[in-house]
Amino acid sequence: MNLHLMIIVASQRPESASLRCARFLERQALSSGFTDCDILDLGKTPLPLWDTDLDSHEGHWSDMPDLRQRVQAAHAVILVTPEWHGMATPAAKNFLMLCTQHELGHKAGLLAGVSAADNGVYPIAELRMSGTKNNHLCLIPEQLIFRQVDSLIDADSLCLDEPFEARSRYTMSLLAHYARALTPIRDLPGVPSRSFAFGM
Repeated sequence: MNLHLMIIVASQRPESASLRCARFLERQALSSGFTDCDILDLGKTPLPLWDTDLDSHEGHWSDMPDLRQRVQAAHAVILVTPEWHGMATPAAKNFLMLCTQHELGHKAGLLAGVSAADNGVYPIAELRMSGTKNNHLCLIPEQLIFRQVDSLIDADSLCLDEPFEARSRYTMSLLAHYARALTPIRDLPGVPSRSFAFGM
């Protein structure tokens, strides 16, 4: 089975530390069971902020069908977000609001926090609490936190800490297993559900 991974870089800065982390995770993923990887860098190609014209596919939403197809092609998704003021970035929340169960529903999801210091956990807690309510993304129990990122991941996206690299390999392998295991659920009759499109 071919496994397609999508990594969303939710930093709004071009050439961000989060992008370095995403490139590191891409290499880990391709050696852990994934066939290919699509990186969506929101610092380079920002998405419009959610509004009620989203489904019109007109104006600033004209590219939305292409984005939906990119996300739908993935068997698993990684969301990489820096911690800004103790929160996930606006781009991270916006991406999750723009996606529905048709794009993310019942797919394996991994959260990765990034911090220049010893933080990075608050965005993960925030996104676990509310980030999947309506898009039905299934976050796996594991998570990754790139603390002290500038001394952890270098300019070539190489990890400078063997224990963290080993943990990342384990996490990516686990994500691949979840991606395979969840695939039959999306093939069940009535999934995604028209009657129960939104979480309670």
